Amino acid sequence: MTAVPFDRLTPGLPAPLDGFDYPAPRHPAYLRQQRTEDIEDLMPLARSHVRRRYGRAALGNLEPNDELLIITYPHQHDLAFEAIRRALLEEGAKKVDRLDMTDLGMEVEEFSAADGWREITDRLPPMIEDGVEFNVAAATLKRFLEDRPGYTGVLAGEAGRRHWKRAAGQRVRNNWCYSTYEDFISRANGYPDEIWRVVDLMVVDAFNDAAEVRVTSPEGTDISWKVTAQQADLWVKGAWQSGHILGSTIQGIRFGHPVKTFLEEARILMPTLNGVVAGTSNHTGFYPHIEVHVENGMIAKIVGGGKYGELWREVVERYADVQYPGFPYKGWAYFNDCSIGTNPKSFRQVETLWNYNDSWTNLPERAQAGVIHFGFGAEHWDQTFLSYAREHKLPTMHFPHVHNIFATYQIKKRSTGEWFTLIDKGRLTALDHPDVVRIANTVGTPELLEYDWIPALPGINYPGDYKRDYASDPVAWIRREQLGEFQHGAGGEGGAL
Repeated sequence: MTAVPFDRLTPGLPAPLDGFDYPAPRHPAYLRQQRTEDIEDLMPLARSHVRRRYGRAALGNLEPNDELLIITYPHQHDLAFEAIRRALLEEGAKKVDRLDMTDLGMEVEEFSAADGWREITDRLPPMIEDGVEFNVAAATLKRFLEDRPGYTGVLAGEAGRRHWKRAAGQRVRNNWCYSTYEDFISRANGYPDEIWRVVDLMVVDAFNDAAEVRVTSPEGTDISWKVTAQQADLWVKGAWQSGHILGSTIQGIRFGHPVKTFLEEARILMPTLNGVVAGTSNHTGFYPHIEVHVENGMIAKIVGGGKYGELWREVVERYADVQYPGFPYKGWAYFNDCSIGTNPKSFRQVETLWNYNDSWTNLPERAQAGVIHFGFGAEHWDQTFLSYAREHKLPTMHFPHVHNIFATYQIKKRSTGEWFTLIDKGRLTALDHPDVVRIANTVGTPELLEYDWIPALPGINYPGDYKRDYASDPVAWIRREQLGEFQHGAGGEGGAL
């Protein structure tokens, strides 16, 4: 696809509240629609879901005589599962089985987004104690499938499609994103393939002409790095994953190329990678405001973060003298991830945010178009790297994350020296490109390009003071937000959830 002339972009941000520069809060009011217990009412939507072919929730591309296995958690909504199971059978699947993670020997656990610090304690021990490359669930599934060759396709996990395939086997086709009724009716999971794919390709294409990247946010992030022409070319080849674009040059190179190439480019790029990443949320939930200071591509200092910050600092110190094969410096504390969500209809969990059976209670937040999630830690899929890590009981994955909802992501064009904005105050600008608007008008309406969910952050897009009212205790604020206290939606989209 040819490079997109982003100069043609038109503003598409929702109108801010008086006195603020950032888009006003919005809530997906449609989630409050009356629920049905009649499966026939759900079948039209289930049939639509099984024909989707793009994104981590896609269920399409069935093969003749497919025998599918779907892995669920105890919080699975039975009616939603049954509707999709029937639709898959109607579409041509020979068999659709379901196994709960407890059937694979895993214990039932309860997770709350109030415990964002658990992203470290839940991920680190299995890696260093048992040599798990991704997570316990994927390792357990791999052992189960070894004795069951009959299944032709598996749907498992709510994210990390590439990691599930690597850790559990190539029969894993995609994630399973229909655990709750909320997931089933989510506009994010029903987003048109025609729009989503074009937007993703536009974002990746923008990296072709990159000479420098800078990411900022009102929560304190300000980080940048330089990109050589060769790095831009390598980055583009590894940056695409539907709905999850690798906006970190070095991670795109790591994903798409051998460790030798990664090492050669890391030595050039890392010295230019400097700044601060700051925020209050990750895949697991929320924590007090944290600042991660980066120098030469490595964590130099972590400020704040409460318990999360304490645990994170311990990990950095514990592995400070480790020399991973294929990495230029000693230590685990590499800058890794700066990935971009591209779905304008995604939203933070509502009904399960404080009570879930999977640790990633806050995962949908990062899928929102324009949301950036930063990740840290040495990581590669090279077998020399993985073997060394297992032998020496070292972490093999990035796992501490910081989300930025109102980030601005800018790229300096190599061809002209000018800067253009890929994300503007949280808004993915590709959504406002005339070509995308034209497609939206054809397959639906311009409303498809609008955000359904924008959180309220005091001092940023809502009255209040960020430090005083939010930064030290984001959980308290978000609990109030979910009760509808900060409702300022447009077009009937505000209100309690």
